[in-house]
Amino acid sequence: MPSLRLLCVLGLLLGSVLPARAQAVGDAYTVRGVEVDVSAASPQAAKDQAVAEGQRQAFRQLLERLTAPADHVRLPKADGAEYVRDFTVDQERASSTRYIASLTVRFHALAVKRLLQGAGIPFAEARARGVVIVPVYKPGAGAKPLLWDDPNPWRAAWTALNGGGLVPLTVPPGELGDVQAIGAEQALAGAADGMRAIGSRWKSPDVLVAAAALGPTGRSLDVVLLAEPGTPKPFETLSYAMTDGESVEGLMRRAARDIARGLDALHKQPNLLNFDRSGTVSALVPLAGLNDWLAVRERLTRVSQVRRWELVSLSRAEAAVILHTVGETEQVRTALAAAGLRMEMVDGFWTIHPVGVK
Repeated sequence: MPSLRLLCVLGLLLGSVLPARAQAVGDAYTVRGVEVDVSAASPQAAKDQAVAEGQRQAFRQLLERLTAPADHVRLPKADGAEYVRDFTVDQERASSTRYIASLTVRFHALAVKRLLQGAGIPFAEARARGVVIVPVYKPGAGAKPLLWDDPNPWRAAWTALNGGGLVPLTVPPGELGDVQAIGAEQALAGAADGMRAIGSRWKSPDVLVAAAALGPTGRSLDVVLLAEPGTPKPFETLSYAMTDGESVEGLMRRAARDIARGLDALHKQPNLLNFDRSGTVSALVPLAGLNDWLAVRERLTRVSQVRRWELVSLSRAEAAVILHTVGETEQVRTALAAAGLRMEMVDGFWTIHPVGVK
C-alpha cells in the first residue's frame, strides 16, 4: 500500500510538470476550414462536386501559403486532387439538392515541392521551431484578465485554429504546469521569467503573448502582442473591426487567423528557396547504431534543398556524406531540421544528427 500511494503521488507530480500535448500543431501541408456550398441534381452529386471544389480551393491556398505573393500569378495550373493525401469532413449539412460542408485537406508534401521546383517557383519550408501562444483576454474595465480560466473566448479562438501553417503554433491547454509557469498579470507585463518558463515547458524559446480586449462599443477587438527580442511578431497593436453579421467569437477567430498568417509571412519572405543557387556541403554523421544511419538516409529524401547526396564512407561510428544542395546554408539547415536532422558546426566540420531516433 505505501508503494501504491507513492506511485500515485509521483504520477500527480509528473502530471503537473510534464505537458500532455499542444492544443495546436502546425502542418504546412494541411489546409483547414475549407468552406464549400454546392447544389446539384442529387445529394451524392452535390457532395462529390463539393469535395472536388474544396480540394481545388485548398490546393490553391496551399500553393499561396508556400510562395511569395509576387509569384501567385504564375502558380502551376495542376489539378490539386492528384496531390491530396487525404481529407476529412469537419461539418456538413445536406438537402435533396444542396451540400454545405467544412473540409480539412492534407497534401503530399514531397509531390507539392517537386511541382513548385519544376515550375521554377521559390517556396518556403515550415519553420523548425514553433511559437508558444499565450492568449490573455481582458473582459472589461476593472475585470480580472483571463488566461487559464474558463471561459476564455480568446484562447478558444486560438485553439480553434487547430494547426496548419508555416509556423507551428502551440496553445497550452491550461494544465497545472502552465498555470505555475505564467499568470495573466505576468503575461500582460511581458515578464521575461514567465515567458521563459512557459516556453521551456512547451519546448520553444519563442513565446508570443497575445492580449485582446473588446473596444468600448463592443464592435472591435484591440490586440497587443508582446514578445522577447528574436521572437517573430507581426505587429505591436492592431484593432479589428467587426463586420456586419459577425459574432464576437467570429471576430476573435478572424483576428487569431490573421496573426497566424502574419507569423507565416514573417517567416516566408527571408526563407524562400531559390533553386538557382546550388552548392555542396560535406558533413559527418555520428552514429550510435544502424538505426541512426537508416534514419538519416530516409530523412534526406524528404528535403527539397538536397537534390542528391553521396556516401563517401561508412563505419560503425560515423558516416561521411556530401550533400548537393540549393539555397543558402541557413535555409538548408532549416529544411533539414524540419525533416528531423540537426546540422551544426563542430570543430570546423558540419555534423548531422538525427533527432528522435530510438
